[in-house]
Amino acid sequence: MEGAAVDVRFDSTHLFLDMSDGRAVSFPLDWFPVLQAATAAEREHLAISMDHQQLVWPEIDEDVNVPALLSFQSENAARSCDSPEGDFPASPPST
Repeated sequence: MEGAAVDVRFDSTHLFLDMSDGRAVSFPLDWFPVLQAATAAEREHLAISMDHQQLVWPEIDEDVNVPALLSFQSENAARSCDSPEGDFPASPPST
């Protein structure tokens, strides 16, 4: 199993994810329209699944699959290295 999610934080533009293997990764908040539209209090009210592979916001009915998100980020980071613009897609695949 890839690293497990241990903490989630936000600022006004990003979701920050701390992993059990020591990685700290960030994702643009506009990848998550439901979270972007949520209030700060709604974003902070989340649960990490017991296996640490799913982030769940019950009040706003949003779930994020951590391995899918990390895989999407890795694929696009590799792709951006080959691209002179270094562009990332607008949003990750639906989870």
